[in-house]
Amino acid sequence: KKSQLSPREEENQRVRLKTNRQYMESFINPKEFVEDQKKKQKEKTEKAKRHPSEPQKDVLLYLLDNAPLEEWQHTVLNIIRDEAYYFVPQMQTKIMNEGWASYWHSKIMTEKAMHDCEIVDFADTHSGAMAMNPGQMNPYKIGIELFRDIEERWDTGRFGRDWNECEDLAAKKNWFKDTRQGKEKI
Repeated sequence: KKSQLSPREEENQRVRLKTNRQYMESFINPKEFVEDQKKKQKEKTEKAKRHPSEPQKDVLLYLLDNAPLEEWQHTVLNIIRDEAYYFVPQMQTKIMNEGWASYWHSKIMTEKAMHDCEIVDFADTHSGAMAMNPGQMNPYKIGIELFRDIEERWDTGRFGRDWNECEDLAAKKNWFKDTRQGKEKI
């Protein structure tokens, strides 16, 4: 059934709270309330017109394309955007890069480079670099643990079809196949 109301009456109906009794209308929908609701509705409509319908991943590009910037502001914002994109690959690979360096630093120092009397000093320094406080992310610690996990899983055969299809939790807990493929895998 099509509405018999004018556009203005439809808008009034949208912003008013429903009442069952006409004599309650002025109490439930006072003039100030109705005007405030109309104002909010209008602001919401205007805001929807100003902003993109879909979220924008590249906020700086959106600002460059849509913000009322002077030429020098546009230039500065474009420089900042270019610099940010220059560092994206480092940000995307930071954990694995730091983990790789930490993994090999630890291996070389503990297995090849140090004397037994130096191990405590190394452990003290290394533990400081690997420390993680609650709520913080340490790329060195996360990265080294990822490489250690990969190495352990591939050294013990905890990969592949047999491992993935095994549903026996006890068997998975005691799983050991001496494959020694960890170093090659990492």
